Order: sequence, then structure tokens, then C-alpha cells
Amino acid sequence: MIKGIYSSFTALEAAWRYQDVLANNIANANTAGFKREVASQQSFADVLLSQQMPVPAPLPARIQAVIGQIGTGTFIAEFATDFQEGTLQPTGSELSLATSAGFFQIESEDGTRFYTRDGSFGRDAAGDLVTTQGYYVLDPDGARINLPATGVVVSPDGVISTEDGTVYGTVATYDFQPAQLQRAGEAYFTSATPGQLVSGGVRQGLVERSNTSIVEEMTTLLAVQRTFQANQTVLALLDRTLDQAAGQLGRVGG
Repeated sequence: MIKGIYSSFTALEAAWRYQDVLANNIANANTAGFKREVASQQSFADVLLSQQMPVPAPLPARIQAVIGQIGTGTFIAEFATDFQEGTLQPTGSELSLATSAGFFQIESEDGTRFYTRDGSFGRDAAGDLVTTQGYYVLDPDGARINLPATGVVVSPDGVISTEDGTVYGTVATYDFQPAQLQRAGEAYFTSATPGQLVSGGVRQGLVERSNTSIVEEMTTLLAVQRTFQANQTVLALLDRTLDQAAGQLGRVGG
């Protein structure tokens, strides 16, 4: 019976955490460049087996599990980002950019570097190319890109110029292995490992939409909610049964 309580409890915990992930995916379905998160679940037996087998070290902390905390049941093994490309949407803006080659590099006012697929760019008051949050879009040398007031053309290599051929800068894009990126906001990532500078694949007048499918996420969310409710019912039943057993033992002992 105790094992059943542990199993239901860990299933509840897994479902609760999964609901949070799905809710965040749904909330960002209209966030340009957003990459949805997916969760994988493991049984206690799978975790036990993985702990007994030699594995490369060190493992990321988010996928390590300590046996004995709960003891049995199900838990979320890890959350992973789905980096599948979202659909491209025309914007009519000459400063909207999409890329099929890596991530744009941007910088906040305090100098923090981020990487994003959200190319919803514009000009600030000084003429610098910035994100909707006011972060600076950088060139391959890590410098800001200052633009004329209007009329720029962006090549597939990210070169920004005017029709007369004057070049104002190049939008840098970097490629990473998925494990090198850490989520740092709705559509932003950071990396402790330098990415590989890549070129090509930049498209002007388009932005990449979120890769979240509301229909898919809602379907999964409903299934997870049913699992949560079912385990709540089982846990309540086991709790009542345990109370009854304790009461009977008390009467026998009396």
C-alpha cells in the first residue's frame, strides 16, 4: 500500500510539472522565435537501471536522478528544448529577419550576450539595430550595427546595405549544439561555449513563428490533467484505506 502511495505521489508530481511546461508552451504560441519545451518521463525501474550502468561523466544536473528520494513511481527525467524550426511569417518590415542558419547574437545594456531566432528587429533612437526589447543586434565582431533611416537591403549572408551599395554592417548568426544552449527567457538563450559563426540563410521581411502547436499542446495538456486527476483519486482512496487499516489495528491492540 505504501508503494502505491509513493507511485501515485510521484505520478502527481510528474503531471504537475508537465502541466507547467505545457502551459508555458501555450502562453508563448504567438512569441516569435519561441522554442517549445518537451518533457520525458521515466519509471523507477528505468532510473535504477541507468544508475547501475556506466555512463559518461559529468551528466547535466537536470538529467541526474537520485534514487531513494521518493523510492518508486514516475518522474520527469528532463526537460528538453525542441529546436525544430517554426513557420515563417511575412511582416512587411525591412528589418524583420529570419534565418535557417543558427541564432542571431544580441546584447543587453549590461553587456550580457543572448542568442535568439526572433528576428523582429527595428531601429532605436540612435539608429542602432535592436530587438523589440531594446537589445542590440551584433555583427561578427560583436559590435552594434548602425543603420540609415530607411531603405536597407539584407542579403542571405546577413549583409545590410542600401540600394547604392553602401554597406552598414553584417548580422551575425551562430550555430550551436542543443546541449550548449540554456534557456534565458521566452525566446532567448545563453551559452558558456562559443558558437560557430555561420553565414547564409538570412531572409528579409520574415520572422520565424513559435514552433508550438496549440492543438497538440492542448491535447497533451488534457491527457496530463486526466492523469493528474486519476492519481488524485487513487491517492485519496489509498489514504482512506490506510486510515481504516490503522483504525482496525488500534482496535485490535486495544
